[in-house]
Amino acid sequence: MLESFPNLADTSKLTGDDFSRFSMSYAEILQKHLPTAKDVVFAFSAGQVENILPAHLSASELLPLFTKVKEGDAAFGAYSDCLMLPFSIQDRERIVAIISGADPLFIQKASEDWLLEIKETAEREFLLIKQARIDNQTGLLNIANLYSLLDRYGTKENLGLILVELIPKRASFQYIVRYAQKYATLLVEFIPTGSLLHCLGQSTFALVLPQNFAGKRSEIERALVNYLKKEGCHRVHVGSSFSNVRSKGDDQSSSSRKLLDEAWTALQHATRRGPFSFCDFGQLAHPENHPLAPPDRNIVRRLSRLWSSSNNFCLVQFSSDNDTSCSASSVVTSLIQQKTVLSDGADVFVYLDGVNAGDALQWAQEIISRSVNSQENIHISAGVSSYPYCGFKKSELVMNCRKALLHAAFYGKSSAAVFDAVSLNISGDIYFSDGDLARSVKEYQRGLRCDDRDVNLHNSLGVALAMMNKLSSALQSFKRGLALDRKNFMALYNLGLGEQARNRKTEALAYLEKALKYSAQEEGGTELVHDLTLQLGILSCELGKYSAALGYLVPWLSDNKQSPRAGRVHYYLGEAYHALKDNRNAMGALQRALRFNEMDDRAMSLLGRIYLDEGEGDQIALSLCRKSVELEPSNLRYMLYLGQVLLQCGLFPEARENLYRCLKNRKYKTEAQLLLGKSYADDGQSRRAKTWFAKVIAEKNIRREFKVTAEQELKKMKSKNLI
Repeated sequence: MLESFPNLADTSKLTGDDFSRFSMSYAEILQKHLPTAKDVVFAFSAGQVENILPAHLSASELLPLFTKVKEGDAAFGAYSDCLMLPFSIQDRERIVAIISGADPLFIQKASEDWLLEIKETAEREFLLIKQARIDNQTGLLNIANLYSLLDRYGTKENLGLILVELIPKRASFQYIVRYAQKYATLLVEFIPTGSLLHCLGQSTFALVLPQNFAGKRSEIERALVNYLKKEGCHRVHVGSSFSNVRSKGDDQSSSSRKLLDEAWTALQHATRRGPFSFCDFGQLAHPENHPLAPPDRNIVRRLSRLWSSSNNFCLVQFSSDNDTSCSASSVVTSLIQQKTVLSDGADVFVYLDGVNAGDALQWAQEIISRSVNSQENIHISAGVSSYPYCGFKKSELVMNCRKALLHAAFYGKSSAAVFDAVSLNISGDIYFSDGDLARSVKEYQRGLRCDDRDVNLHNSLGVALAMMNKLSSALQSFKRGLALDRKNFMALYNLGLGEQARNRKTEALAYLEKALKYSAQEEGGTELVHDLTLQLGILSCELGKYSAALGYLVPWLSDNKQSPRAGRVHYYLGEAYHALKDNRNAMGALQRALRFNEMDDRAMSLLGRIYLDEGEGDQIALSLCRKSVELEPSNLRYMLYLGQVLLQCGLFPEARENLYRCLKNRKYKTEAQLLLGKSYADDGQSRRAKTWFAKVIAEKNIRREFKVTAEQELKKMKSKNLI
């Protein structure tokens, strides 16, 4: 059987998206051909015209002319210093280039033939730019466009660049193409508004972000890795760099492509951290800025002389809460009497021999209350660590003070905290947000040595282990947390996701249903509850609980219509409606799924089957089913649907080619045998048809309707004396 070459992106025509993606390049082409022109904007509709016109032009005067050009009633438009040229895009639509600031005399003398020639020349150049800057496998922007973007903006504006490497399981060309297409679609669903996604080849992608995302870097990277892992990607590595986080001494005039080199360096570090990992170049370039940077060796050495002979002491670190000229050293030192004080730059360490943690905390709070001066914005916080405590070495107390300070920050300004299990949960979260999963696991484990009844620590440890692909250990950690609190939302939710990752869908559904029951207890968890509802809807659909699936997915879609993930929900709605014999709603949902993702093979195949059942057009059904098999040639369910449609269209030999391949799978074998019988019966080969119907009747443990249909077909053939 002839197999189709893997589907690649169609770059032979211009689309509306091209005039957004390449607007600046397209504008430069028009300015080159129309030398006196100053500004070029592209308008899709009359509603856009008022917002994008230069200030000196009146929208009310130009709109009638724009409408005539847009509708094709005029070959071009000219008004004062403004020229309008229409360009054809898909679905017989037009987009209009509004060129302003040109010499009015030049516009007045320009002939129609010359303008049409300019338009055709520009159109050819537009298409060449598109073909040069689009990745053929995915239809995304390619590396040439990334280079152009960095060369244009890299040294002028603060940009963020995130590289995403998704390693496929197999190396065949067909698998790699489909893999890249699938995850390109998922990434398009994920990316924030205002960012640009590029495919660099070999399932590696580049996400260019505007400057306002720098503060959300770790949040985006962590969410991205989680998202792709949940969607079945077996390895995800992310590396990033942001041009506005460099130190003042860094070379700002270096190559605009330095940002790409930095993100690539971070990506290489991420690959060494595990199968699901991320890293930012800023951490590699400036480790001294990290909140948990190693303490100065000199201060540790000086303190060790004090505690070397002591078996019971506390260490208190005072630090300023604000970035002002006021340091903790200048404020606190004068308030401390008869204590051993060591200054570490702006911070102060106080050694308290023979004092327990509770007393040290109370003393530190008294010092803080005496030092606070809100009028002069003086706020000091303190971190307390004690020895002995849960097996920590004396040399670790300086770092423990810093972790206690981070703990104190959760209580606001002018606060104090003693180093404990919660401090280690916080420090573990910091390492986790950096993508340093090994360190975060170590912190969580040490926290559990301090308090093995801390449910949050069990959950945090489980999440980190799951990210390291240690799923069994992660599930054990979640279960230990659940044993301590049977109603804990996060433990139930994480167990559900863990079982889902192991493809144990029934168990996953049970945990997630319990999580939803207790979701009201989760503070600030609206986004999590939305995700939980979505997972429940998808799982219910996959387990054949279609009414329940609609009960979850319909409300979810109502609340999340603008979500990028809404596109996928339409497929599951279509599947559920179809299973419940509501083919009209199923068709609508599947058509919307294909509008979101025209390469959705599942929606194509099922929609083709429904079109066939509903008599909506055999040829349309055949086109959809053929396309789904082209996209996923190893999917036997698609092949079975295609065989069914081919049979309806009277293409018996081709139908049988597909149906014979379905016989090797027990799930589809009986239905394929039944359809083969029908194909031979309709093709006038009664003896062969009888053989296949007999095989269906002889099968055990099959759906009753198959056996009944086979018996009816045999009776029909006997009544016509065909057998």
